Amino acid sequence: MLKPRSNSARISVSKLAEFTTARAARQREILRDQKYPADYKVTYYKEATESIASCVANGLQDFSVIYNTVSILEQATPAGIGTQRRINANIDALETFESMLDDIDLKGAAPSLGETSPPKLTCRNVEISVRPEIILRAKGKGSTPLVGAIKLYFIRSFPLTGDAAGYVSAVLQEWTRTFMAADGSVSGPLCYVVDIGSKKVWPGVKATASRLKDIEACCQNISDLWPQIKPDG
Repeated sequence: MLKPRSNSARISVSKLAEFTTARAARQREILRDQKYPADYKVTYYKEATESIASCVANGLQDFSVIYNTVSILEQATPAGIGTQRRINANIDALETFESMLDDIDLKGAAPSLGETSPPKLTCRNVEISVRPEIILRAKGKGSTPLVGAIKLYFIRSFPLTGDAAGYVSAVLQEWTRTFMAADGSVSGPLCYVVDIGSKKVWPGVKATASRLKDIEACCQNISDLWPQIKPDG
């Protein structure tokens, strides 16, 4: 029997972005999956995420981690069809990322791996798990320190739209502003999404005020709906 992982309303930034543009039935499905997550969904793209993040963190200079991970996954002997599908999805994601390398621009910033368990944003009593895979640091005019964050997105069945990716960028900027203020000023262009599921790199947005108001309204709706969400619908 599925059990809620927390009594507090919570959602990942990727699913929050989808929530903002989804119809009501899909919104409830998103919240059900967030409240009663299946273990296999939580770790579905684990190998691809770790390998791609490592590759970007080394400045896209060494791709051996991608090739090695694909090789290991191809040699795996999964016990069931579900595990085989997950392995195939990770291989596909890694190969897709390799085809996108020319589209990824670090904009002269120095990349590093994001934290494994970073702090969460809270909005209208909803915990937003942002968890950027990559942190970017750069120098602006007059050597002003700038910071940003990259989010990886893998899901093919619910591809991001430009609007949804803009919401992710806005939340990345808010997260960076909240938790990395001591490191420098937030740079919108350095807060962007690498959408492996759609083979797109969505640029960071400059204007965030209206987007964050939309996010706040959505979080209020999530907070109101959360107690009503049950495992069976």
